Amino acid sequence: MNKFASLLVAAATSALLIGATSTAAFAAPGAAYRLTPVAAVAAADTVVANDTLWKKVGVNYVAKPSGSRPAIVCAQAAKKIGKIEAFEANGQAFDAEALAKCNEKAR
Repeated sequence: MNKFASLLVAAATSALLIGATSTAAFAAPGAAYRLTPVAAVAAADTVVANDTLWKKVGVNYVAKPSGSRPAIVCAQAAKKIGKIEAFEANGQAFDAEALAKCNEKAR
């Protein structure tokens, strides 16, 4: 294999690895919140929970910043979307206790 072919293979491999590691936040620029519902949700691709617009990206939902505290955003989302498996606000994941409190409002 010549040097050009080796370079081409390396570039293609890098592109595949970068694509495979992209996250929902990367797919939704400006997202401040990300959640993963416990069960597959049959909800629409967009859900409005209080003052937050959630957009479905794969199995997750993402939303831009809102005027409410993250705990309130999580609880309102659980009320509309259902029980939440994981919730992040500005890159910080909720711990088990915060997630349990959030899920008290789940439908």
